[in-house]
Amino acid sequence: MDDRFEVSFRNPIVRLWFYVMLPITIVSIILFITLPTEYHLAVRTAGTLILAIFTICAFIYRRKRKDKKEER
Repeated sequence: MDDRFEVSFRNPIVRLWFYVMLPITIVSIILFITLPTEYHLAVRTAGTLILAIFTICAFIYRRKRKDKKEER
């Protein structure tokens, strides 16, 4: 039961999401509004790439943390 995900600012993954993904989302929305239609694909691609990198980093962090707990 220790594998539960805690959604609070004490959780480093949640903090990182708010520090990285929330500003990226706001910037993407602003760019969608201000840029011509030809550039929307680039904005979407950049957002997807950043989300993928964040997801990979969060997965690696959780795996390392789980391995540390098992060593104890």
